[in-house]
Amino acid sequence: MENIEISVVDNIRQMYEELFSAEKKVAKYILENKQEVVMLSVSELAHKSGASEATVVRMCKHLGYDGYFQMRLLMSRDAGQYKSPQPATGIPVSSQQIFAGDSERIQGLFESVSTETLLKAADLLIKAETIHIVSVGNNIPIVWDLGFRLERNGLKCTYSILPEQFFNHISLGSCNDVIFAISRSGSSTQVIRAVELAHKKRMKIIIVTGELNKPLVEHADCILRVLEKKDNPMSCMRPDSHLLEFAVNDALLFAVKNYHMIVDNLNGEESSEAVNDVDLLLSKYKL
Repeated sequence: MENIEISVVDNIRQMYEELFSAEKKVAKYILENKQEVVMLSVSELAHKSGASEATVVRMCKHLGYDGYFQMRLLMSRDAGQYKSPQPATGIPVSSQQIFAGDSERIQGLFESVSTETLLKAADLLIKAETIHIVSVGNNIPIVWDLGFRLERNGLKCTYSILPEQFFNHISLGSCNDVIFAISRSGSSTQVIRAVELAHKKRMKIIIVTGELNKPLVEHADCILRVLEKKDNPMSCMRPDSHLLEFAVNDALLFAVKNYHMIVDNLNGEESSEAVNDVDLLLSKYKL
């Protein structure tokens, strides 16, 4: 993508008259719904603006972007200037402010989970003979969500709410397995013990955590770090909110399902038509 210094909205305003009529419908909708569009997939934007998905992507390219996915990422970084003013207390008081705060929290993951790290984790999961997903306490719904969806994609998993059971699963595993351990604090004793046991079994280790506590991460092959921005009023939801962990689940499942397509695209090995297909796939993923 060429270097475009101005914001996406300013770029659209400058280029608006050069767009084709169908593209102008999309551009007009973006200008009138700046904050909403950051959360829309390409199909949702096409539907709301009365255009086709192909028109959305063509408009993005006309504006100088590689596609909708790239443009939306830039819009998310511009999002601060579109926010409605926060009340004096700094606490969100409307659904718009609440969802905008949640969106900011997820966008912060771009800084702590790189594409390379995400793809490395996906590669380890794809190659694993069995994936052992472990956590305790109120992280259990994250474990169930990830385990069920990985199995839906044909990957063999074990996951349990009982530490005794996941210890047993790991003990019966092999060096061809992967352990996927989740602990926001990085200090969960039972999760640390599970990781240490997996290390002794020479398993590959993926960690989802907010803190790089040595006992948990010292043997990790891949760390997916979930960080909260302290200046975001929605960060007060922590530690009860697991929005970031579920967002990591979503991104990881997407990377697993489309791994080879994404890697080939990043390596520039696909034709322009295939790259457009990848952009459409990525654009369907909600930030």
